[in-house]
Amino acid sequence: MTLIVTNARIATMDPANPSAEAIAVTNGNIVAVGSNEDAMAFRDSRATVIDAGGRRALPGFIEPHNHMVMFASSTLEVDARTPPNRSIDGIVARLRDRAAETPQGEWVRGTRYDDTGVVEMRHPTRHDLDRATTEHPVALVHNSGHMMCVNSRALELAGVDDATADPSGGRIGRLPSTSEPDGMFYETAQELIYSRIPEYGEDELREAFRSAQAEYLRQGVTTSHDAYVGAPILNAYRRAQSEGNLKLRVNMYLGWDLLRDTGFEPRTGDVDGRLRVAGCKLISDGSIQGITAALREPYHCDPSEQGWLIYEQTELNEIVRTLHGHGYQVIAHANGDAAIDAVLDAYENALGPQPGEDHRYRIEHCQVCRPEQLQRMAWLGVIPDFFANHIYYWGDRHRDRFLGPERVLDLDPVGSAYRRGLRPLLHSDCPVTPVSPLFNVQCAAARITSSGEVLNPPERVTVEQALHAVTANAAFAAFEESSKGTLQVGKLGDFVILEEDPFDVQPHEIGSIDVAVTVIGGEVEYTSGSISI
Repeated sequence: MTLIVTNARIATMDPANPSAEAIAVTNGNIVAVGSNEDAMAFRDSRATVIDAGGRRALPGFIEPHNHMVMFASSTLEVDARTPPNRSIDGIVARLRDRAAETPQGEWVRGTRYDDTGVVEMRHPTRHDLDRATTEHPVALVHNSGHMMCVNSRALELAGVDDATADPSGGRIGRLPSTSEPDGMFYETAQELIYSRIPEYGEDELREAFRSAQAEYLRQGVTTSHDAYVGAPILNAYRRAQSEGNLKLRVNMYLGWDLLRDTGFEPRTGDVDGRLRVAGCKLISDGSIQGITAALREPYHCDPSEQGWLIYEQTELNEIVRTLHGHGYQVIAHANGDAAIDAVLDAYENALGPQPGEDHRYRIEHCQVCRPEQLQRMAWLGVIPDFFANHIYYWGDRHRDRFLGPERVLDLDPVGSAYRRGLRPLLHSDCPVTPVSPLFNVQCAAARITSSGEVLNPPERVTVEQALHAVTANAAFAAFEESSKGTLQVGKLGDFVILEEDPFDVQPHEIGSIDVAVTVIGGEVEYTSGSISI
């Protein structure tokens, strides 16, 4: 089976052969990247030929930190985002409507509210959610995923009351000047609620998975790094694979608990070219917008709060040493600078005083990242995976509320990472922000907030650098540079064709570019219909 694309403007991301006009893929792998004549030499009676009409083509986008199954399940829940919701009352009304069509006693679930997006500028309480229903348990998850609010019925089912102690690495919210739970659960405390919520049925999750995957393909994603896979998510991927519904290539980073509890099985490695256990994901702190990320200094809006670390340093050191001994690549969530310090300490502890091993350990999100931390990453061989979408969605609030005007200059320093010789990544953390590698590129190249302000111009990067972060760099970050990330003969036939050229538009317009065609292994998995196929 051969697919040939001609008359394209191909940016290969390969320095040795940076541009071409045609590409040919046979049996899933690239056999030609060059002129139209080079590619058409592989045409046979069964070949499909696509005339790109001068459109830009790039390697398939790699989304290096997201949660596609969580995104799928979130589509089954009440949409509590801002917009469309402008108030807690609006969210409560939506939950009430869902409760009216839900059998009594079953859970009502909402997702992705933002306490700094609603007019009240606060989290809901149990009493707010009691106005939605007292006959159903209600769980409403924050946009960051690092906290949730529940109603009184959910508290009863979970057995949480005044005497319930905070779990290690988490907090139970309390009403002012009392020990009475207010309905909020932060970080690891959420497990007290999640352990009571039944999993979605296979049929409803199957359809949600297909819809979520279709959106990834529409955005040009050919490989996804799912950055926290527990047992239910692992089962969902395996089910999709066995049923022939898995179109994307997926690198799974399993949660520490799953690996520990299963005796470090399954092992890392490829399964069939679509589904792969790539390593282990750790979570070292929380969310800046949730005021749970661990900072060296207090939050700008609350001098009494610095967030907190999920693990004590000795425990984190031991976990990383254990994973290192078992040969797992480690990626660690760290938003605050104190958390980045803790993760780097744990990495150095495992790697020793002269790190030379090609481990490719990563730090995920890397939000408040100091210059000396980037230097330390370069020395240790650590890869920063920036959540630069924060610049657009929360950049103004980071400056004015969470971090202040000076510390916000350390937010997502992608430019400095390149200047230090690092190979940074860019991600959406979907469903925290919508999946769109081109929007990730826009945020790193433009650094424009939702109000139109430019946040720290020296940290801007070129469009080419930003594109490398979602192609070649992202492949390297998962030990896949021999098969992905650049368009070269012998590599997988994964690429995209765009409706507009990101090199021709203004950086702040890149996220609005539509994908015309998404190809995985020489198979057209998405087409907008603008190109004849």
